[in-house]
Amino acid sequence: MGIGMRRKTLIRGMALAAFALFVASCTTTGQKQVSTHIPVEDVSQEAVGLINSFRASHGLGSVIVDPTLVEAARYQAVAMASANVLSHEIGGDFNARMNSAGFVYANAAENVGAGHTSVEDAINAWIRSPHHRENMLMPDATRIGMVRADAPSSRYRNYWALDLASAPAGSPQKILPAKAPATVAGKKPVEPASAISIGGLTLPLAQ
Repeated sequence: MGIGMRRKTLIRGMALAAFALFVASCTTTGQKQVSTHIPVEDVSQEAVGLINSFRASHGLGSVIVDPTLVEAARYQAVAMASANVLSHEIGGDFNARMNSAGFVYANAAENVGAGHTSVEDAINAWIRSPHHRENMLMPDATRIGMVRADAPSSRYRNYWALDLASAPAGSPQKILPAKAPATVAGKKPVEPASAISIGGLTLPLAQ
């Protein structure tokens, strides 16, 4: 049985009742040194087909594989496998990692998991978890990267990371019309929510 966690950053949307995902700029990176000897596999091509089928069933557009997100997911998966820990923070703060990768003005989300037997098993586990499925159904997502890192002697034997974003790395800040009620600059992210899914149950993590 695999387990999973999800991370996303939320800000209040302008003139919208719903929240929107946004990666806020950070002045510190917080990235850590991780092992370079962990076996890894880029599973993005298989994952993108499964994710696109899931998104299509909910009337959402398809996503593509993004090499920069693949590298971001690789870093996180290896960090977890190296430390034998399922955590969004073990490789550094999520905002800082995404900013460092160039996704400063992109909406972004991340799912991580461990102990899954296949790409399909990992995706299906996230689909069964409300928080993880919300990330995969991010309306403006356009690209993904997904990686598995193996640690055979660890508790879960493998670790998975899926990163999603709305725009390529290096995309500029969107300029809003003059009539807009507010500007993007100066928005503060709401405290991100995390959860862990075990056997279909979603439990909040202690802060």
